[in-house]
Amino acid sequence: MMERAAGEQIALLRSIGYAAFGRHDRDVDILDLVFDSLLDTPGPDCADGVRRLRFAGHGVTLDVERTELDVELRVSPAGPVVVEACGDEATRLVSFRLRWDRGTQRTVRTAWIML
Repeated sequence: MMERAAGEQIALLRSIGYAAFGRHDRDVDILDLVFDSLLDTPGPDCADGVRRLRFAGHGVTLDVERTELDVELRVSPAGPVVVEACGDEATRLVSFRLRWDRGTQRTVRTAWIML
């Protein structure tokens, strides 16, 4: 029964992700979600209430750590970077756009995710 519920949750998340795909800027590279502690380490290991995500691609890595009260971002390569969050309160979807001030790196955006 629990396996079915998890499968339905994943299917729902996937359909929301596909619906959000069209919201991306066409001229911006997309960072793929490569790790989500909610899916990759379910059970007692993620019981600390912290959700960890990693997006990667195009020479860029973005680590996101979300607690009940806070969202912390770590960007690589490091340097002066502007991070913009774009979201939809109704669906709780969010995508982060990263721009480097001096043009040292091409602008990227993360895949949409439900936080």
